[in-house]
Amino acid sequence: MAEANWEYPQHQQFERVPTLDQVDPNDRKAVYAARAQKIRDDWVKAMEARIIKEKLDECYRTEGVNHCTCFHST
Repeated sequence: MAEANWEYPQHQQFERVPTLDQVDPNDRKAVYAARAQKIRDDWVKAMEARIIKEKLDECYRTEGVNHCTCFHST
């Protein structure tokens, strides 16, 4: 049973770097790092939007016409 011993991997922390418009276009390493950071940031935003949509869909399914109560719960 390999599944019983499985652990969720730890998240890798990336150092924040200047954005694409702040780096020298001739510095290839800086441009690559800035581009990779932008891609990661956009991916995180997309996944956050997906989670919110899934929660909203679940709320619609469970609450029906009273789905507005989902937004007011603390």
